[in-house]
Amino acid sequence: MKRTIWATVVTAMTAVTLGAAIPAHAVTPSITATAAGAATDPVDPPLYDRTASGGKIRVNVVTETLADVADAATAGEKKQEFETVPVVTLKVDRAGLDRLAAKPGVVSVTEDKVERATLDQSIPLIGGDDAYAAGKTGTGQAIAVLDTGVDTGHPFLKNRVVAEACFSPSDAESGIVSLCPNGADTQEGTGAANTAAGPCATMADCDHGTHVAGIAAGNGTGITGAPKHGVAPGADIVAIQVFSQFTTEEFCGGVAPCVGSYQSAQLKGLEHVLKLKQAGTPIVAANLSLGNGRYTTACDTDLRKPVVDSLLGAGVATVIAAGNNGHTDAVSMPGCISSAVTVGSTTDDDELSAFTNRGPLLDLFAPGTGIVSSVPGGTYASKNGTSMAAPHVTGAFAVLKQAFPTKSVADLTALLKSSGRPIVYTGATTPRIDLGAALGGGGTTPKPAGMTDFNGDGVEDIAISDPQATVGTDAKAGLIRIVYGGGKGTAEISQDLDWVPGGSEADDYFGETLATIDWNKDGFTDLVAGTPSETVGTAVDAGFVDILYGAAGGLGAGTLKATHFEQGSGTGAIGGSASEAGDRMGHRIAAAVNDAGRPYLIISLPGEAIGDIKQAGSSFYVYGTTSVALSQATAGVPGDPEAGDLFGWSVAADQNYIAIGSPNEAIGSTAKAGGVAIFDANRFDSTGHPLPLAGLDQNNAAISGGAEAGDQFGYAVAIAPFRASGAAAATESILAIGSPGESVTVGTEDRANAGRVVQIRIKPDGTWSYLRELKQGTADDDVSGTSETGDRMGETLAAVNTAPGSVSTVASMRLAVGTPGEDIGTVANAGAVHTFSLAGSAGPNDRWIEAGDGDGIPGTPGANQYLGRSIHFTATRLYVGMPSGPLATGALYALPMSNVTQGGTVAPVTTYKPGSGGLPANGVAFGYSAR
Repeated sequence: MKRTIWATVVTAMTAVTLGAAIPAHAVTPSITATAAGAATDPVDPPLYDRTASGGKIRVNVVTETLADVADAATAGEKKQEFETVPVVTLKVDRAGLDRLAAKPGVVSVTEDKVERATLDQSIPLIGGDDAYAAGKTGTGQAIAVLDTGVDTGHPFLKNRVVAEACFSPSDAESGIVSLCPNGADTQEGTGAANTAAGPCATMADCDHGTHVAGIAAGNGTGITGAPKHGVAPGADIVAIQVFSQFTTEEFCGGVAPCVGSYQSAQLKGLEHVLKLKQAGTPIVAANLSLGNGRYTTACDTDLRKPVVDSLLGAGVATVIAAGNNGHTDAVSMPGCISSAVTVGSTTDDDELSAFTNRGPLLDLFAPGTGIVSSVPGGTYASKNGTSMAAPHVTGAFAVLKQAFPTKSVADLTALLKSSGRPIVYTGATTPRIDLGAALGGGGTTPKPAGMTDFNGDGVEDIAISDPQATVGTDAKAGLIRIVYGGGKGTAEISQDLDWVPGGSEADDYFGETLATIDWNKDGFTDLVAGTPSETVGTAVDAGFVDILYGAAGGLGAGTLKATHFEQGSGTGAIGGSASEAGDRMGHRIAAAVNDAGRPYLIISLPGEAIGDIKQAGSSFYVYGTTSVALSQATAGVPGDPEAGDLFGWSVAADQNYIAIGSPNEAIGSTAKAGGVAIFDANRFDSTGHPLPLAGLDQNNAAISGGAEAGDQFGYAVAIAPFRASGAAAATESILAIGSPGESVTVGTEDRANAGRVVQIRIKPDGTWSYLRELKQGTADDDVSGTSETGDRMGETLAAVNTAPGSVSTVASMRLAVGTPGEDIGTVANAGAVHTFSLAGSAGPNDRWIEAGDGDGIPGTPGANQYLGRSIHFTATRLYVGMPSGPLATGALYALPMSNVTQGGTVAPVTTYKPGSGGLPANGVAFGYSAR
C-alpha cells in the first residue's frame, strides 16, 4: 500500500531559531490543549482518511500528563517514548485512532512528520578571526549537532566529539531504514553518530551533519587544505543522529535513497541534550539545520517546544535554520518556535541569500552562501543554505559563553542581536551577527537587561548620589559619584561642572532621584538626574531634570553632553506652565523604551497645582523633544484632581505600561486611601497622551482588603515586563504597589502603618488581574517577619525581569520591598528588605535582609538607619543604599542575585563608600539613590 510521508527538508539550505523565550530554570514541560485541541476529537481529521483503506500511520500522541501516556500507548504499536514530556509515538490503524479519540487523557494526535536537512570567507566576516586572535574559541563549552551524524575521525573535527547518540526510526514495511551503526533504532555512546560506520558510510546524504559541525567548531590548525577554523574551534562537539534513510522514490521526490528526520526523533534528541546538560556536559547551544513548511506566526503548539523551553531554562540555546524557500515573511518549522533562535542566510557581501526565508519571526542572519567546511572522508566542500548559517550562530554562543560565563542565554542572544549589523529588507530588519562587536571589538556593545554602562565598555558602571553633600561652600547642594566598572576610575558630577546645567546652590539636593536610559540610542547609557528641591527663579522647590549623556570616555565626554528640562518656555522647556514653588519636578523619574523602540521618561511633579487645586499633582510624559502633561484633569485619567492628592508621588514604567501613584487620594470620603492610574506605553490618544487604561484602589472588588484612611496605596510602585509561556514576547507586565500606611491586624491588635504590597498582572489587552498581597507575619501569609506598628513595609519597591527576552519564570522576575521602619529586636527603625518573586508565591521565594545577617550587608542593625529606603535592581545585583548609617558618610552595597534569592548561596558583596575604591573621603548621605 502506498503511504504519503510528509517531509521537512534539511536545509543545506536550513535555519535555526534561538528563542527569546528562555526560562531561568528548567521545569517539567507540560503541553496544553489549544482551542482546536480542546474539541471533542483530538485526532487530526486527515489521519482518518489516511487509514480508511486499512493502512497504518505513525503518529505523535500528546496526553495531558505523563501518567496518561501508558494508557494512550495501548492504542497501537509503540515506536518511541519520552522521559520529560507527555508524548508517545505510535504506529496505528483506523481502529487505533478511534481508541485514541475516546481516551479522556489524550490532548492531540498528529502525524509524526518527517523533516529534511535543508568557511574561509565567512569567519572573518562575522568577526570570528578577531575572536580567535583574542583567545575566544569556545574552550570549555560544547555544542550539540542534531543532524545526519558526524565523521568523528575527520581531521577538522578529530578528538573533539565527546558524546554521541542515534535516534533513527525504521519501518521495513514503509522502506525506512535506521542509520544507527548498530542497526537498531536507538544507539548511545562512542560511535553511535559516526557516519564512517553503518548505512551512512555509503550515503552521500549523510555529509550534511559533518559540514554543519565543521562550521560551528572545526579546527584547521596544521591541516593542509583545510579552512582555518570554524567559529568555535575550541568547543567540544556532541553528535546526535536524528535522520533515517528512506528508500522509496515517492518520498525522495526522485532518486532514492535519501534521508529525512522524524519530529519524534528530534524530540528524543533534544531530550538527550537536556539529560547531558543536567549531567554536567557544558552544552551551550543545540543546532537543528532542518525544517519544512511556511509559518508567518509562532508555532508554539509544536510538540518540541516544551523541551526547547526546558533546554533554554537549563542554559542551552536551540538554534534552528529558517529554511530555503525564499519566503519573504515566513520561516519553516521548527524555526517558528518562539523560544528557539532562528537564523537566515546572507552572502559574503552582506546581501540576502536568494533562497533564505526571512521576516518577523527571524532572529538573526549569518553567512550561508558558498561556505566551505568538512565533509566525510577527510575532505572539504562548499555548500549553500540556512543550514550553513545556523551553525555560525551555534558556534558564536560557545565563544560568547567562554567570554561571558555568567551571562544567560537570553543575555547572549540579546548581545548577538544588538551588536549585529542591521540587514534591512521589506517587512523587517534583522541583524547579521558580528562576533567581534559582541566581544567588544567594535560596534555598539550591547547591555544586559537593566545594565548601566556609561562608557560603553560592556562592564557595569554605577551612579551613586549624595544629595546632602557640600559642593564648594554650598551645604546640601548635592553631587553624584560615578564608579566605572573594570577599575576604570571614578568621577564626581555636580552642578558646578561647566557642562552640567544650573549651578550648585545650598539646599539644591542635586541627584535626589536618578534613572538611566540610552536616550539618544547611541549605545551608551545616559544618566537622568532629578533635582526636585531646586529653586527656579524665585520658585523654591520647583525642581528640574537633566539628562547627562554617556560616551566612550564616560559621562559628559562626548559632543552631546546634557539636555535640560524645566517648566516654562525657552531652552529646556517642558510643558506649558511655568515653574512654581513646591512643584518638586523630578520627585520621581521612570525611564523605559516602548515596543516601538521609543525611549521615554515619566517625570513627576506631585506638588503641582491643577488650576487652583494645590498639590493635586501631575507628571510629564517625555520623548525626544516632545512632552505632554498627565494629571487627573487629563481626559480619561481616573479620578479627579483634589488638593493634596500628590498624583505622581510614585511612577514606574516598562516597555508595555506606565503606573502613576497618588497615595493621598481620597477614595470616596476615605482620606489618603490612595490610588494608582495605569497607562498604555504603546497607544496614544489624539493629543499624544498615553492611553489611560485603569484606576486601581483598594475598593476594587478584585483587590483584597479595602480602602482605609491613611493606607497610602500607591506610595511606591514598581513594574517589570512579563512573558507568558507560549507568548512570542513580553507583552504583559507585573505591577507591585506599596501601601506603607496600611494597618495590619495581628491577633486582636491593629498595628498602624505596618504596611503591605499587592501585585497586579496587566495583560496584553490592558485588562488586569489581582495576584497576591505581601504583608509580614499574619496567620494567612508566608512572609517572614511580623507586622509591627510603624514598619511601613512597601515604602520603597524595586522590580526587574532579569531575562526580558525569555519566558518569564519565578527566578527571572524579582521584587525587592523596603521596610525602613522595621524594628530589629529593640533597635528602632533599623530597617529591612524583603526580596520576592514577582511571578511566584511569597513563602518559597521570600528572603529577609538586614544588617549583619550574613547576606552581605555588614555591621549590626542600628537605630534610625532606615535600611530599605534606597533599593535598586539590575539584572545581576540588588543595590542597597544606607545613607543614614552606620557609616557617617553613608554607603552602598551591591548584592549578587544569589544573595537575595531564597536558598541562594551568599557570594561576595561589593561595597561602595567614601574613602574607599578611589572615592573621595567626604560624604553625608552617600547611597541615597543609585542607578
